[in-house]
Amino acid sequence: MYNVGDVVIYSSHGLCSIKDICEQTFSDITKTYYVLQPLNDPNLTIRTPTDNAKKQLRDIMKKEEAIKILHSFTSPGIEWIEQSTHRMRLHVEIIKTGDRQKQAHLLNTLLRKKIDYVALEKKFPIQEEKLLHSLQELIFSEFSIALNKSSEEIYDHVLTQIS
Repeated sequence: MYNVGDVVIYSSHGLCSIKDICEQTFSDITKTYYVLQPLNDPNLTIRTPTDNAKKQLRDIMKKEEAIKILHSFTSPGIEWIEQSTHRMRLHVEIIKTGDRQKQAHLLNTLLRKKIDYVALEKKFPIQEEKLLHSLQELIFSEFSIALNKSSEEIYDHVLTQIS
């Protein structure tokens, strides 16, 4: 069980602070809830039952895991699928796994592809641009906490690895 003040990863919302743990009743069923506030959206409040937390919440990665995953940006990433519908289906599956390493491989591929598109003076696909932005936010903010560096420092480090 987490405590008030802990910072956790909550599904697609990323880093969240636990602001409160309280009981609430809906449809005559009383449950204990975590009250979460995403660090990147202080106006949003999320409530999730504590008994559902194992599926939705996870700890921030440790420094050793962050270093290992960060080093993976020296490898090529995942295979690029030319057909956009198949590519996006694979990307969504990777995101749903919650596997940080797989997500980092996807981010790696997206960053490399965007560099390729820019070099060819082509526009990077909008769906991939949105996914790239949200993955960067999710992964780099977690690296930032695990490694005690800013997201910008993480981004610069990754760019030097993929260039």
